[in-house]
Amino acid sequence: MKLRVEVPKVFEKLLPPMRYKAAFGGRGGAKSHFFAEQIILRCYQRKTDVVCVREVQLTIKESVKKLLEEKIIKFGLENAFKITDNEIRCIHNDSYIIFRGMQSYNATNLKSLEGFDVCWVEEAQTLSSVSLRLLRPTIRKPGSEIWFSWNPRYKNDPVDKFFRPVPPDNASVVHVNWNDNPWFPDVLKDEMKIDFANDEAMADHIWNGHYEVVTEGAYYAKLIYQAEKEGRITNVPYNPDEPVYTSWDLGLDDHTVVWFVQIIGPAVHVIDYLEVRDTGLVTDPDGQSVANFILRKPYVYAEHYFPHDVEVRNLLTKQTRKRDLEQAGLKPIRAGSALPIVDGINAGRKMLAKSYFDADKTEPGIERLRHYRVEFDEELDTNKPKPMKNGAQHTADAWRELAVNLFDVKRRNSHQRTAEIEYDIHAEDYGERSSRRRGRTTGMDDYDHEAY
Repeated sequence: MKLRVEVPKVFEKLLPPMRYKAAFGGRGGAKSHFFAEQIILRCYQRKTDVVCVREVQLTIKESVKKLLEEKIIKFGLENAFKITDNEIRCIHNDSYIIFRGMQSYNATNLKSLEGFDVCWVEEAQTLSSVSLRLLRPTIRKPGSEIWFSWNPRYKNDPVDKFFRPVPPDNASVVHVNWNDNPWFPDVLKDEMKIDFANDEAMADHIWNGHYEVVTEGAYYAKLIYQAEKEGRITNVPYNPDEPVYTSWDLGLDDHTVVWFVQIIGPAVHVIDYLEVRDTGLVTDPDGQSVANFILRKPYVYAEHYFPHDVEVRNLLTKQTRKRDLEQAGLKPIRAGSALPIVDGINAGRKMLAKSYFDADKTEPGIERLRHYRVEFDEELDTNKPKPMKNGAQHTADAWRELAVNLFDVKRRNSHQRTAEIEYDIHAEDYGERSSRRRGRTTGMDDYDHEAY
């Protein structure tokens, strides 16, 4: 029996043998349909053992088993396959397909998958780094292949870091969207139009396969998306004529975060970002320290903003962390804004609307801010009125501290500004009098603090 099967042209790259085959993109691109059809065809043609994997699979209903059954019917191969509750077998060559969730495996019991010919990882965007690390060397049969299909979520998801932007040499990777699918149905076209009309950023993620830039319950994601659209995430060089302000969040058991900004006219220029782990503030066994990282940068500093716990006493030096940092050369230090978190977040939002980010140096910080969101209550299926501790909170806390303190800088400077005026009393005509103003102004003069 010969079968003639048409596939979208974009998938031709995935037809020849290759260790890794990956298809990512938006909804409606037929990624799952392509891989499902290839599995059924291959199992029918020759003895092939397949394991279909996803990160979490509590029941068989959560697997791609139903999709594979539909492909068997589409090809008219009902008599060639035996379908049970948990697996699918090809009767004439004993090919078989099973379905597993990676969270039920560990390094020991995962060895049971060593003899499989094909492993298909569906919804690979949810695959953990541990699962990916365990899975790759487990599928080890000569000529074996691992297939991945996913709708991109975040650029730091393990599958994206593995395949993008530069895939391994033994990988075939395609980006496929709805417009690559010649059978894209009209009903989905209508749904797509509605999504783009309601929320362009989210629709761009869902249908065009771009990274999710606006997460439900996110504090800053829409503002970051707007900054991208307006070209405010770009090349933002250091201006040596203006001072640099830093804002910190201290991570004792986690990472320490530092933002570096300058005030240029009415705008905030975010020129740098630092994120370090397992490094002392002023001393480290390797001779490194966060203070050294800061002081080595070619910046002239105005002030350094810290959370209130900078006043906590260091058990080794018998003095506060603030004093330790000042002795290391970081001066002046301002500790802890008194605003409630919600007010600080609002200040951070208003500052973000006037901020320009250096695309290269601040990219990790931008991504963290993008994912800063409210905590979600699974039982009540609703958001809680507080931020989630998902790793982004340290970056967001430093951003909030920065926003509040920069407002205070402007307010202090506006109160302190004075001018001395000298008149030439010997001038014959008032219009010929020369005047000279002497007064110190700062880069904050034109800063629109009312935007806060």
